[in-house]
Amino acid sequence: MRWSPQQEDALAAVSDWLRRPRDQVFRLFGYAGTGKTTLARHLAEDIDGDVAFGAYTGKAALVMRSRGCEGASTIHSMIYRPRGGGSDEDDGPSFALNRDGAAAKAELIVIDECSMVDEELGRDLLSFGAKVLVLGDPAQLPPVKGGGFFTEAGPDAMLTEVHRQAVDDPIIRMSLAVREGRELELGQYGESRIVSRREIATEEVLAVDQVLVGMNRTRRLYNGRLRELKGLIDPMPAVGDKLVCLRNDKTKGLFNGGTWTVSRLKGTDATKVKMDLAPEDEGGRRTVSVAVMRAFFEGDPEAIPYAMRRRFDEFDYGYALTVHKAQGSQWDDVMLFDESFAFREHRDRWLYTGLTRAAKRVTVVR
Repeated sequence: MRWSPQQEDALAAVSDWLRRPRDQVFRLFGYAGTGKTTLARHLAEDIDGDVAFGAYTGKAALVMRSRGCEGASTIHSMIYRPRGGGSDEDDGPSFALNRDGAAAKAELIVIDECSMVDEELGRDLLSFGAKVLVLGDPAQLPPVKGGGFFTEAGPDAMLTEVHRQAVDDPIIRMSLAVREGRELELGQYGESRIVSRREIATEEVLAVDQVLVGMNRTRRLYNGRLRELKGLIDPMPAVGDKLVCLRNDKTKGLFNGGTWTVSRLKGTDATKVKMDLAPEDEGGRRTVSVAVMRAFFEGDPEAIPYAMRRRFDEFDYGYALTVHKAQGSQWDDVMLFDESFAFREHRDRWLYTGLTRAAKRVTVVR
């Protein structure tokens, strides 16, 4: 493969780092289409030993696998193992560091979408002692609350040149225009498009893999409407409902922004609903039991005192997500309702982040 001078420099810098035993982390940052994943895959081929690929969410790991990163998994499944149920059989398995897992056997660990990793997860990852190459994109929004363990320091190598093959990808072309401050016009961009709201039919919204919006108010409104269209009238979850996790609990394998499906309802009382959830796009991962306050589905969870909230798991419906919550994930087919106007100085970064959540096709609705 022919590399650009900038990519050659990055390869040389990573190769030099790999020979330095004391330096554990290398930050390879770059914009969408600059070839971060391609470079990482190429570097992995020359490693004498195992390489483990990981990402924060199951969706992002799935995209890594589709790009040739063999065996890519969530960071959680790479470094933790279930250790049996809790004191209550409803608790399901809890998790502990897995000293016999993929991270323990790896000479090199490659982490994509690294801005999502918080300090606790980051330190657990580094505790295995392997070299860790982290990939990030500084044009995205600042990480959600708690992330940013690997992005607090600047890049060791920064890729800014979008390579020619990538420019042929309409999503990359759109994201490049946004990053350069250019206005995107209504119209067709390959399989992707930018349309006005009156051009969108209900069936199209229901057909996409993920709906993304800007504001929580819009998210709640659209989740309610999408559930209605699916025939789900009760405000409480039903089997098959799509949920998003709102708070980390590493002992249960729950991470902020992860998407789940309700596999079993176990009971509802005046305060909470108990259910089993199955993770999206993590084949073989067992279900997890959660108890969520009813207010998360039918009221205003922000009004609940934290001392009470922290005793329960935190989930909401996941048919529509905010772009902030979707960071670290990708879907093949995304519908992005453009609310960039709400983010002022971060307007371009919000739109760029939303566009690059789509792996194959995005419909931007204005």
